[in-house]
Amino acid sequence: MKKLSTKSCEEIMTTVYKPIEFVIDGLLAQGLYILAGAPKVGKSWLALDMCLSIAKGEKIL
Repeated sequence: MKKLSTKSCEEIMTTVYKPIEFVIDGLLAQGLYILAGAPKVGKSWLALDMCLSIAKGEKIL
């Protein structure tokens, strides 16, 4: 079993982290997301529009 690795508050506060990289400025940062909602509200169309806009280098929404 692995030992639990912990950090103190001071260590966290003094660590310099790299800036957040946004895929969509101010809206969507790099990482894993779940796009959830009721059926037939347009989740697939929203995801498709975002992907196409990113690929083309256009503004989103």
